[in-house]
Amino acid sequence: MISALTEEQRDALQELMNISMGQAANALARLIEAKIALSIPKIFSVTPVEFIEILNANNMWHTRQSFLGTVKGEVVSLQSRLGCEAVAELMDYDLPLSDVTREELLLELSNILAGACLSGFAEQLELTTKLSMPTVFEPEKLSSDHYRWAHTLLMEVEFKVESSHFDSKIVICLEQDSIATLLNRLNLLLE
Repeated sequence: MISALTEEQRDALQELMNISMGQAANALARLIEAKIALSIPKIFSVTPVEFIEILNANNMWHTRQSFLGTVKGEVVSLQSRLGCEAVAELMDYDLPLSDVTREELLLELSNILAGACLSGFAEQLELTTKLSMPTVFEPEKLSSDHYRWAHTLLMEVEFKVESSHFDSKIVICLEQDSIATLLNRLNLLLE
């Protein structure tokens, strides 16, 4: 469980997340030719009910991608509605965005950010993961019964495009069984 993390483990996990998220920010910055600011990664444990509350942030678009491998879970992207068209313009989308084009943009952004975050994180810990294609979803249609776990480890970071009002959060959710695997790999890295 996350409360069992030592300070050294938490610091190491935050540093690994910093590196991974930095790679994701670089990938997006190169694509849109704009500066990206990152938050300090947050690491915490939540119940399914608390997770649903996190997802119900106002004025956000939501995508999700499950992943399998040495560890299992889901990467959820929350992308602000405000500034979405500004980022679309930086990515050479025709404006105004249609519903279909907006969904294409959201899926492309989430695939870039989630893919870079997860692959960078997994690579550092020598974990294998295979990320599915993203899908757009509405969190209000989810119930806490959807999740197979009682608690999960969330690792969250926020990306802000400084030239617009657009921001995105990437949340990596690990299933409860995968937390022990993660902690074992983390301990090997710390030795």
